[in-house]
Amino acid sequence: MKEELLEIAKAKTDLRIQEALKAIKASQLAANEETKSSAGDKYETGRAMAQNDRNLYARQLSEAQKDMAILNSIDLKKEYTLISTGALTETSIGYFFIATSIGIIPLKNQKVMVTSQDSPMGLILKGKRENDQVDFRNNKINIISVK
Repeated sequence: MKEELLEIAKAKTDLRIQEALKAIKASQLAANEETKSSAGDKYETGRAMAQNDRNLYARQLSEAQKDMAILNSIDLKKEYTLISTGALTETSIGYFFIATSIGIIPLKNQKVMVTSQDSPMGLILKGKRENDQVDFRNNKINIISVK
Protein backbone atom coordinates (compact mmCIF):
# COMPACT_ATOMS: atom_id res chain seq x y z
CA MET A 1 0.00 0.00 0.00
CA LYS A 2 2.82 2.40 0.91
CA GLU A 3 4.58 1.73 -2.41
CA GLU A 4 1.46 2.68 -4.36
CA LEU A 5 0.94 5.81 -2.26
CA LEU A 6 4.51 6.89 -2.88
CA GLU A 7 4.15 6.31 -6.65
CA ILE A 8 0.95 8.37 -6.76
CA ALA A 9 2.52 11.13 -4.66
CA LYS A 10 5.55 11.25 -6.96
CA ALA A 11 3.33 11.36 -10.06
CA LYS A 12 1.26 14.24 -8.62
CA THR A 13 4.42 16.11 -7.64
CA ASP A 14 6.01 15.53 -11.05
CA LEU A 15 2.87 16.97 -12.65
CA ARG A 16 3.24 20.08 -10.45
CA ILE A 17 6.85 20.40 -11.59
CA GLN A 18 5.93 20.08 -15.27
CA GLU A 19 3.08 22.59 -14.95
CA ALA A 20 5.33 25.10 -13.19
CA LEU A 21 7.99 24.72 -15.90
CA LYS A 22 5.39 25.32 -18.63
CA ALA A 23 4.04 28.36 -16.79
CA ILE A 24 7.54 29.81 -16.35
CA LYS A 25 8.22 29.38 -20.05
CA ALA A 26 4.88 30.96 -21.00
CA SER A 27 5.40 33.94 -18.70
CA GLN A 28 8.92 34.44 -20.04
CA LEU A 29 7.57 34.41 -23.60
CA ALA A 30 4.92 36.92 -22.60
CA ALA A 31 7.55 39.21 -21.11
CA ASN A 32 9.72 38.91 -24.22
CA GLU A 33 6.80 39.63 -26.55
CA GLU A 34 5.88 42.90 -24.87
CA THR A 35 6.67 45.56 -27.44
CA LYS A 36 7.41 49.10 -26.58
CA SER A 37 4.61 51.31 -27.73
CA SER A 38 4.10 55.02 -27.55
CA ALA A 39 2.83 54.42 -24.02
CA GLY A 40 6.10 53.45 -22.33
CA ASP A 41 4.42 52.91 -18.96
CA LYS A 42 2.17 50.23 -20.48
CA TYR A 43 5.24 48.36 -21.72
CA GLU A 44 6.96 48.55 -18.34
CA THR A 45 3.77 47.49 -16.51
CA GLY A 46 3.28 44.52 -18.84
CA ARG A 47 6.86 43.38 -18.38
CA ALA A 48 6.65 43.81 -14.62
CA MET A 49 3.45 41.76 -14.46
CA ALA A 50 5.02 39.02 -16.58
CA GLN A 51 8.09 39.04 -14.31
CA ASN A 52 5.85 38.77 -11.21
CA ASP A 53 4.10 35.78 -12.79
CA ARG A 54 7.44 34.18 -13.60
CA ASN A 55 8.61 34.68 -10.01
CA LEU A 56 5.40 33.10 -8.69
CA TYR A 57 5.83 30.06 -10.92
CA ALA A 58 9.50 29.81 -9.97
CA ARG A 59 8.50 29.63 -6.28
CA GLN A 60 5.92 26.95 -7.11
CA LEU A 61 8.59 25.01 -9.01
CA SER A 62 11.00 25.29 -6.10
CA GLU A 63 8.37 23.99 -3.65
CA ALA A 64 7.46 21.08 -5.93
CA GLN A 65 11.14 20.18 -6.34
CA LYS A 66 11.60 20.24 -2.54
CA ASP A 67 8.56 17.97 -2.19
CA MET A 68 10.00 15.58 -4.79
CA ALA A 69 13.30 15.47 -2.90
CA ILE A 70 11.38 14.50 0.26
CA LEU A 71 9.48 11.80 -1.62
CA ASN A 72 12.71 10.47 -3.18
CA SER A 73 14.30 10.26 0.29
CA ILE A 74 11.61 7.90 1.64
CA ASP A 75 13.00 4.41 2.21
CA LEU A 76 10.22 1.88 1.65
CA LYS A 77 12.27 -0.88 3.31
CA LYS A 78 12.59 0.99 6.60
CA GLU A 79 10.59 -0.39 9.53
CA TYR A 80 8.93 2.46 11.40
CA THR A 81 8.13 2.34 15.08
CA LEU A 82 7.86 6.12 15.51
CA ILE A 83 5.83 8.32 13.20
CA SER A 84 8.05 10.40 10.92
CA THR A 85 8.39 11.14 7.23
CA GLY A 86 7.80 7.89 5.35
CA ALA A 87 5.52 6.27 7.93
CA LEU A 88 2.07 4.97 7.07
CA THR A 89 -0.11 5.28 10.14
CA GLU A 90 -3.52 3.83 10.83
CA THR A 91 -5.49 5.83 13.38
CA SER A 92 -9.00 5.70 14.77
CA ILE A 93 -9.98 8.38 12.22
CA GLY A 94 -8.22 6.89 9.18
CA TYR A 95 -4.89 6.42 7.49
CA PHE A 96 -2.11 9.01 7.26
CA PHE A 97 0.98 8.76 5.07
CA ILE A 98 3.59 11.21 6.30
CA ALA A 99 5.35 12.56 3.21
CA THR A 100 4.37 15.88 1.62
CA SER A 101 1.10 17.78 1.72
CA ILE A 102 -0.87 16.28 -1.15
CA GLY A 103 -4.26 15.60 0.39
CA ILE A 104 -6.52 12.57 0.25
CA ILE A 105 -5.61 9.71 -2.08
CA PRO A 106 -8.22 6.97 -2.50
CA LEU A 107 -6.52 3.57 -2.54
CA LYS A 108 -7.90 0.04 -2.15
CA ASN A 109 -11.26 1.09 -0.70
CA GLN A 110 -9.45 3.36 1.76
CA LYS A 111 -8.87 7.07 1.82
CA VAL A 112 -5.35 7.96 2.87
CA MET A 113 -4.42 11.50 3.89
CA VAL A 114 -0.97 12.23 2.51
CA THR A 115 0.40 15.03 4.63
CA SER A 116 3.73 16.50 5.61
CA GLN A 117 5.44 16.14 8.93
CA ASP A 118 5.10 19.92 9.32
CA SER A 119 1.31 20.03 8.81
CA PRO A 120 -0.92 20.43 11.88
CA MET A 121 -1.74 16.70 11.91
CA GLY A 122 1.86 15.76 11.08
CA LEU A 123 3.13 17.77 14.04
CA ILE A 124 0.62 16.08 16.37
CA LEU A 125 1.54 12.58 15.14
CA LYS A 126 5.32 13.12 14.89
CA GLY A 127 7.27 10.89 17.26
CA LYS A 128 4.22 8.92 18.39
CA ARG A 129 4.00 5.14 18.21
CA GLU A 130 1.47 2.35 18.04
CA ASN A 131 -1.11 2.47 20.89
CA ASP A 132 -0.40 6.13 21.67
CA GLN A 133 -3.25 8.60 21.83
CA VAL A 134 -3.18 12.20 20.62
CA ASP A 135 -5.55 15.15 20.87
CA PHE A 136 -6.39 17.00 17.68
CA ARG A 137 -8.97 19.78 17.70
CA ASN A 138 -10.60 18.44 20.87
CA ASN A 139 -10.76 14.88 19.49
CA LYS A 140 -8.95 11.88 20.93
CA ILE A 141 -7.22 9.93 18.18
CA ASN A 142 -5.84 6.44 18.81
CA ILE A 143 -2.80 5.30 16.85
CA ILE A 144 -3.53 1.74 15.76
CA SER A 145 -0.41 0.96 13.75
CA VAL A 146 2.75 2.48 12.34
CA LYS A 147 4.36 0.94 9.22
